[in-house]
Amino acid sequence: MKHMRTLFTFILISTLMLSLIACSPSNSNSNDTIGKVTDYRSNTAQQIIKNGPAPDFQMQMPDGKIKFLSDLHGKVVLLNFWRINCPYCILEMPYLQDAYNELSAEEVVILGINTSDSENEIIKFLTSKKLSFPIIRDSDFYVSTLYQVRYVPTTYLIDKTGNIQIVKIGAFANANDIITALKALLQ
Repeated sequence: MKHMRTLFTFILISTLMLSLIACSPSNSNSNDTIGKVTDYRSNTAQQIIKNGPAPDFQMQMPDGKIKFLSDLHGKVVLLNFWRINCPYCILEMPYLQDAYNELSAEEVVILGINTSDSENEIIKFLTSKKLSFPIIRDSDFYVSTLYQVRYVPTTYLIDKTGNIQIVKIGAFANANDIITALKALLQ
C-alpha cells in the first residue's frame, strides 16, 4: 500500500510537470512571440492623405518593448495589414520577408499588422512560412480602424518624417516592387 501511494504521488507530480512544460511558451524560435497593439485611446477619425501624418498608435513589439509608431520617426516604415485566410496576403508574405532581409540593416522598419487571427494561429503560420519580420496583432481592430483598412492586404509606406507616402490596396506583385518603393523613401 505504501509503494502504491508513492507510485501514485510520483505519477501525479510527473504529469503536472509535463503539463507545465507543454503549456509554457517556447523561447527557442524568434517567431514564438508576436507583438500586440496596446493603445486603446478613443480613435478619432483622421483623414488619411498622401503627405499627411500617419496616425500614431502604441504597440508592444515582439521583443516586449512598448513603442509608439511616432518613435520610429527617422526611419521608413511599412505597415502591412493582413490575415491568414487571405490568399493574396499569403502570396505577398515572402516578398515582405525578402524586403525585410535586404533592408532591415538600413533605416527601414517592416511591420505586419494581423487583423483577425489568434496568437497561436499567427505563430504557427510564421513558423511554417519561415517569416521573421515583426508582426503586431490588432485583435480589437484598433489600428485597422485608425487606418481605415477595409480590405487586406493593405500596405502603408510612411516616410522618415512620419508622413504617409503610399497606400497600396492589394498585394505587391513581387519583392522588387516593395524594395524599390522603400528605397525611394530612403533618399
